[in-house]
Amino acid sequence: MSTYCLPDAALASPRGGLGGRGYPRRVRRVTVAAALLAGLTGSATPALAGDLVLPSPQAARAQEVTALCTAAGGLPDRCRPSKVPGDVRNDETVLVGLDGGGQPATVRLDQKLLLEGTGDYAIRERGPARGAEALAPGDDPPNTKFGAVVWQGFTPGNRLLGARLTLDPGLEAARLPMTVACSFLAAGAAGDQPLGPGGRIPGRGRITVTLENRTAQPATLPTAADAPAAELARPLDAALAAARRPAGPRLPAAGAPLPSRLQVTGAAQFAGQQAVPLRVAGAVALRGTTGAVTGPGTTPTTAGATVAGTLGGSGRVTLVVDAGGPGYLDLRLDASPALDPRQLAPPAGATSWAAWAAARPDRAARQAALDLLVQVAATAARASSYSPYLGADLPGTGSTTFRYAFAPPAVAVAARSELHAKPRAIALASLALLLLVTNSALIWRRL
Repeated sequence: MSTYCLPDAALASPRGGLGGRGYPRRVRRVTVAAALLAGLTGSATPALAGDLVLPSPQAARAQEVTALCTAAGGLPDRCRPSKVPGDVRNDETVLVGLDGGGQPATVRLDQKLLLEGTGDYAIRERGPARGAEALAPGDDPPNTKFGAVVWQGFTPGNRLLGARLTLDPGLEAARLPMTVACSFLAAGAAGDQPLGPGGRIPGRGRITVTLENRTAQPATLPTAADAPAAELARPLDAALAAARRPAGPRLPAAGAPLPSRLQVTGAAQFAGQQAVPLRVAGAVALRGTTGAVTGPGTTPTTAGATVAGTLGGSGRVTLVVDAGGPGYLDLRLDASPALDPRQLAPPAGATSWAAWAAARPDRAARQAALDLLVQVAATAARASSYSPYLGADLPGTGSTTFRYAFAPPAVAVAARSELHAKPRAIALASLALLLLVTNSALIWRRL
């Protein structure tokens, strides 16, 4: 597994990413009242003295819902919470169809929901969605009222729902976690141009494909002067185990399996950022022509190259494709929210965070570990903006994968009107012809 854009400032610092070895000099802390900590997490009750509340997806979603309801004018279908009788597994694939320049031309969401428990359910996803169709024949798709996606019905204990939702590419372009930019420079030309529809390559030249992680945003995060090493070790080992698993499942978050609160000394806050590393995997290949694909995280193949790596929270990487002539560029890249295991590795060569804690680290090391844990929780809170993608407030787990590929070129279909026999018109025409023939015969006799 290769990691893009390292060393990346956003990944190398606990203030800008997931932290790592070295633990750079800590920024100045400003002590804050418990009410500010409660406001940061969206909690209605003040945090206790010496109590640090980790950023959580629930608080992040609550803030998003408030902003959305304000923007939507308080439309009920956009603001009501979901009601389900049990846990829900929500697996999604966001299908992003790109134009020749890499801009989203189509965005669709394939969603599968596995409901547990017995009872009525009303699942409300804030969208916006333009339409919905069932994934399986005979299934009922959800309603898309005022852009919100609403599933309603009864589950006898285990029910599977599925649909393909059509989203607005203009709105989703600013919301997707990763952007793709494509340009083509013809051999001997002075300026570049986009590829043609469907990734068409106009001739011999060089193609650049730039991937950029767009998840970073500024945030005020909690910290403290000190915290018990053992209390930090358990959740950090859980985060490290999750980072080593294949990408896809929801990230470990405050409340499960990370703690919601920590007993600390000297609670404070600092200006940092929330960002989500993306595990990128797929292939870039040439069709109808020959050439080579190079760049970070690529492995050459007969047709081009496979791609595998982690794109940091503010990372950018460029792949270079040298095409020998006209043809097509086939691009398929899957991006999933993930944690980078290298940034979660225990310091000083420890085999685990539990072993690190057993070695009785000093206060500076405990402070750095606390910052790392806060950043992991902040990453999961930020990831809730993308996974689940439409913002369903459901208990349970699941996964979200973003799949980028060129949208197929539009096919012009000639419109042809079907011809239908019209008995009445035929009868009238026949009568007119008969009269014409009779009249002609009478005229002929007179002559």
